[in-house]
Amino acid sequence: MLWVGTSWKMNHNLPETKKYLNILIKNSKYLSNPKIKFFIIPPFTSLALFNKYKKKLPFIYGAQNMHWEEKGAFTGEVSASMLKSCGCQIVEIGHAERIKYFNENLIHMNKKINLALKYNLIPLVCIGEAKYEKNILKRKKFLNKQIEILLKKIRNRKKQIILAYEPIWAIGGGNKAANIDYCNESIHYIRESALKRLNKVSVLYGGSVNEKNYTKFIESKFIDGIFIGRAALDAKNFIKICKGINKQ
Repeated sequence: MLWVGTSWKMNHNLPETKKYLNILIKNSKYLSNPKIKFFIIPPFTSLALFNKYKKKLPFIYGAQNMHWEEKGAFTGEVSASMLKSCGCQIVEIGHAERIKYFNENLIHMNKKINLALKYNLIPLVCIGEAKYEKNILKRKKFLNKQIEILLKKIRNRKKQIILAYEPIWAIGGGNKAANIDYCNESIHYIRESALKRLNKVSVLYGGSVNEKNYTKFIESKFIDGIFIGRAALDAKNFIKICKGINKQ
């Protein structure tokens, strides 16, 4: 199964979300392929609108974060059950910006993964090194440290888990995606390491993926899909990428 999706981050208010969804609905034929699982991860404020149009959407959608506790006095947070009530099927966990700006750590992420699985939400877990590291042994050491903590004592090993390899140095405007050889090396290792702790795992690439470079990642035998950022904030551009992938 090939996974193709995007996170909007803190973009698109409700009127903008409605316009985006209308474009997707009109082009739904490019988002309906039994071999491809399309997904969109909008802000919390848009989830109710996604739920309203759910029957017209040929893709799954989810949230950009959730708390590691099921409920309680955690002002400003959102629980797994709240996400399920909005029709979510997937939840993003551990994006580099959550670590940088909100002091999240790998232990909290591990708790979130287990709770997401309990509520039948697919955890999409972000991992990646902070700086470009040409030495594959040093890179493996850094990635393995993350995987050991993130996937420690996963209670539902048979359920779907997605790891999104997002080198932090490749994220954000002005940065470039990792070259395919570098990416293949990292993802091959991530998969091997993860499968020591899980029954199955899908590994995507994210980090400056756009309409000009997505093909090389999709064609790689090591990569199970792409996680698109700012290049998919324009609905027509997202459709353009999805249309191209359907033709391959």
